[in-house]
Amino acid sequence: MRTTTGGLWTARITVPGATAPLLMQAIETVLEPDALALTRFEHRKGAAWRIEAIYDVEPDADILRAQLASIGAARYPRAIRRLPQRDWLEEIQRQMPAVRAGRFFVHGSHVALKRPRGTIPFLVDAGLAFGTGHHETTRGCLLALDRLARQGYRFRKPLDLGCGTGVLAMASSRLWNVPVIAADTDPTAVTVARETVAANHMSDEIRCVRSHGYAGRAVREGGPYDLVTANILAGPLIRLAPGLARHTRPRAVAILAGLLAPQEDAILAAHEAVGFTPIDRHQEGDWPILVLQKTGKRKRRPQGKGRRSDS
Repeated sequence: MRTTTGGLWTARITVPGATAPLLMQAIETVLEPDALALTRFEHRKGAAWRIEAIYDVEPDADILRAQLASIGAARYPRAIRRLPQRDWLEEIQRQMPAVRAGRFFVHGSHVALKRPRGTIPFLVDAGLAFGTGHHETTRGCLLALDRLARQGYRFRKPLDLGCGTGVLAMASSRLWNVPVIAADTDPTAVTVARETVAANHMSDEIRCVRSHGYAGRAVREGGPYDLVTANILAGPLIRLAPGLARHTRPRAVAILAGLLAPQEDAILAAHEAVGFTPIDRHQEGDWPILVLQKTGKRKRRPQGKGRRSDS
């Protein structure tokens, strides 16, 4: 990449509407390490999808082409352009109406709506961290939390792992009136989470920390947990399964998201092998939301060798 003197850049990749979700996720995965933010928008009334990466330096066109070629996506149209300083935020916000997920009402500061009666509102602006409620995985996790509360579950020590904006941590805190640790490996996400938590007047309830999996001191010492929300990706979910077992209490509940249906068996196998049993599942679009409980009953399935766990 070539550095610039201010402003932001965007790389847009347009894929057909019938493109397999796994390929779209693969495109996002190869772009993510260098991008400040990633968004995915339905385009031309579903005929196509536009994946957009935001950068603070100009993306190198040859590197971008090589990244896409590595996953068989070099044929898709792509465009690189410079953005005015606030253009991308305003564009994203215009396309992000308020979201209702069970009793939760998630909205940006640009939404001038009166919240529906009986809802729990959260102010979450689009920015440099994942978790505004618009993606199916975030909405699905909010619905799963709401369903657990309605079923009578009580939790005292929740952890939001891979917290992004911290919206799941805030939801857990509001539902059960308890303090929550919100952790992310990305320092930018931690900063955004702290700002979001402060904007919702919840800084006393939510502690936002940086941690790679369960390795951070605050996360290690804050357990054992009785509820863990982890809306990340399939690979990290599998690697973190042993850590989840070590840092949770008996009968703890885990809400796992960020996986696609073809990855579900591998996720379940990794968690059943360390004593977690599925108790609920629902799907938002292409994204399954898994709810597991720590029963101690270990079910062995064939798995690949040499998996690494992160604490």
